[in-house]
Amino acid sequence: MEFDALKELVKTITRNKVKNIEVLGNPGEESSMVESLYDAIAKEKVQSDEDAAKFLYGKNESPKSQAYLRMKGRLERNLLNTAFFVDVNQPMFNERAKASYNCYRDFAAALILLGREATKAGIDVLEHLLEQTIKYEFVELTADVASRLRRVYARAVGSASMHERYAKIHREYEEKRRLEMLALEHFESLINYYIVRRSPNEEIHQYATAYYEELYPLTPKADTCQYHFHTAQIGIIKYLSVNNCVDALKVCDEALDILKERKNTNREYLVSLSGQKIVCLTQLRIFGNNEGDAAASYCLSLSEEGSFNWFRVHELHLHYCLFARRYDDALALFVKASQHPKFESLGGAVRDNWQLYGGYLHLLAALGKLELAKVEAAVGTFRYARLSNEIEVLDKDKQGMNIPLIFLPVIYHLVKGTFDTADISPESLEKYRKRYLDNDMNRRSAAFLNMLIAFAKRDYKSASAEKKIKKELEVLAKEQPQVAGQTFAVEIIPYEDLWEMMVG
Repeated sequence: MEFDALKELVKTITRNKVKNIEVLGNPGEESSMVESLYDAIAKEKVQSDEDAAKFLYGKNESPKSQAYLRMKGRLERNLLNTAFFVDVNQPMFNERAKASYNCYRDFAAALILLGREATKAGIDVLEHLLEQTIKYEFVELTADVASRLRRVYARAVGSASMHERYAKIHREYEEKRRLEMLALEHFESLINYYIVRRSPNEEIHQYATAYYEELYPLTPKADTCQYHFHTAQIGIIKYLSVNNCVDALKVCDEALDILKERKNTNREYLVSLSGQKIVCLTQLRIFGNNEGDAAASYCLSLSEEGSFNWFRVHELHLHYCLFARRYDDALALFVKASQHPKFESLGGAVRDNWQLYGGYLHLLAALGKLELAKVEAAVGTFRYARLSNEIEVLDKDKQGMNIPLIFLPVIYHLVKGTFDTADISPESLEKYRKRYLDNDMNRRSAAFLNMLIAFAKRDYKSASAEKKIKKELEVLAKEQPQVAGQTFAVEIIPYEDLWEMMVG
């Protein structure tokens, strides 16, 4: 910063008589009511406004009293002020995260300075800031910073060249921002399918195809990490929505080749794309070169332990191991994830998936592939009724991830020899198959359920049933997961493997 700008900054701060910034931890305030309220909330001594009002002022104090509302307001203000002094030199902040925090903080400071007519100081901050936002590819912030500099230099005498310089940068990054937002909007319109349903869908395929064909040719013009990422995600959805894992894997690899070479790529983009790669490798059953293990290790090297991404990588890797018949490795991954302190905070479809995996690990124990004691130590005693009651989301998707939930008790009781005493009948299974599975999307599941029904009727080894079982096995052989309508995620363990274990 030039000395003239520094002098202006000093005068500005002095002129506004900043004597004491209201932040948490100011000397002499350790015993203040604001600090007491903060401490009570942090230590979970209070859970509501009612609790907090009683804690501060006694049992008869109303949470709507002016005294409590003022004290609550002071805490809110102090916390917001303190946010500007957060220590980013912590393990949770990688270099890009630190840069993002510092850039937005400096932008706020620059706007305040310009608003106080400390123009030289404000410009100096903005110009140094612009170098950082371009370096780290913060497109939206770059456009905003360039816009402010363009505006300032438009009103300064003899600054035509500087005005044009920043106007050019502003135009360039506004266009990049527009393209990034276009890709993001298209991606978000598809994301509900991608995260929750996991069910093949021709309508989704058509939307994703149209979006991808619109966005992909614009990639050289946008050429930002965010644009590459969201366009690639749309391409992946385009292909996975019709279970074309071969081309989805190509999209993953193409995007990863580009983004891994860029120093400041958002880590979450790399984790997400590598996770999609694991999905494709699993469905295509590419296990020989341990490429899936390498992708999982790479993801974990970029993920904070206990984060959403950390659990998601373990889930994908566990599924990969189940398909590769590495059941002990799958159990070890379940143990590692489920024993993490943050596991209990998982919810929704993510939690449901882990519940399902726990049930299928019990099934593997019943089939003699895992030690029951080890499974029970990790998962607990198998109670399907409890498992079904705890499922929140997947039970609603009758043609998707609800299928393995329905199949689990059927297979389990057949393996344990308790099917006759279970509250399941072949007739109810046939009704379920006709209602939900007799369609192009679920041919594999329909065929496997027919085999389970034959098993339940104890005629799967009879001459009359042999022909029917052979026919269903041919359906499974023909309708491989990578070309069938049904998404591979429905099969927690491949149907062929389950049948081989059941009758082998």
